[in-house]
Amino acid sequence: MRCTDHGKIASVSSDLVDRVSSLFDYQTIVNLGLLLSWIEGRIIDLWFRHFFFSSSQQLQFTPLSVGIERRMSVLRNSRTAAVQVRGFATSSSLRVGPESPHFIDVPKIIQPTNPSKPHVRGTLPVPRELFPARRTDKPGQQYLDAATPLPQSERTVSPNSSDPEKQAWKHKMANLRRQNLREGLQDLYSRKKSSERRMVSRSLDNQKRRDRILRQPMREDELLTRPTTVEAMRPRKQPVLPDPNREKRLALSQARLEAKQAEKEAERRDYLQSLYMNARNFITTEEQLAAEIDRVFPEGENEAWRNDHQPGENIWNLGNPPTINGLLNRTRSNESARWDIGQERVKKLAEVITGGKI
Repeated sequence: MRCTDHGKIASVSSDLVDRVSSLFDYQTIVNLGLLLSWIEGRIIDLWFRHFFFSSSQQLQFTPLSVGIERRMSVLRNSRTAAVQVRGFATSSSLRVGPESPHFIDVPKIIQPTNPSKPHVRGTLPVPRELFPARRTDKPGQQYLDAATPLPQSERTVSPNSSDPEKQAWKHKMANLRRQNLREGLQDLYSRKKSSERRMVSRSLDNQKRRDRILRQPMREDELLTRPTTVEAMRPRKQPVLPDPNREKRLALSQARLEAKQAEKEAERRDYLQSLYMNARNFITTEEQLAAEIDRVFPEGENEAWRNDHQPGENIWNLGNPPTINGLLNRTRSNESARWDIGQERVKKLAEVITGGKI
């Protein structure tokens, strides 16, 4: 086969593609193109193999012929690229273009994968406790009678009713609802009790198993292969850690507690004494309130606001309000202020000595 044959094959292939493009759809044309490309590659491969094989018989063993022979061996050992060919299928699922991920058939494993759980949006509300601890009477007969009271009079179908069947159906549904509520509460309570019994039984079994494991002796292989350890350094299984200073520590703690309680009691007595001494000035009646209002806000002149130059018609007659600096320095400039402070100090000293307010 010569190169001109290869050109003829290429021209025939292009003419065939042009003719087929007017008869088939896009997917079929793609499949035909892939098939023709694979056929063309196989023909070219066979032509190269035939050319080198026929020419190698006429070559002599010269350096040039050795190089050609090495090239021949490389070509013999080479493999053509595998081209995936899609069949001519008429199924709609296979009519996809080369840009689709489903264009190449990927084999699936025989063993199926574990199906993933679907994601559920939202959250479920917390279920209500039907039998709380504060309602011990709920599953009793008294609660059932109060929740599902029987009709005071016997329900009968009125003969003058316009729809007696509907009225009888309503009476039947009322009795059915009452019965369902009673039986539902009783069944739920029995289910709760059975689940609690199972939970308690399972918990006791786990505790017994744990205690049995903790009390079991050491295995023989561990006993023979463990390193040598002083007996005093080995951990001992005991429920409570040793506390040699426990009695002394408890006595100190009790003493601190008693001192704190005594301090609180003394402070409480002090507060009660202060309340008792200040109760003499408390206003407890309407007459006392009216008298205090008349004293502080009298009609006309107020004697407490009078000074040497003006009558007591304005509180500003007493001067400006005292400042912090003035309150601190009033004992230096005013003899009466020093006397008042001395009297307050003597009063506080007497209160400390007597143990109560004066």
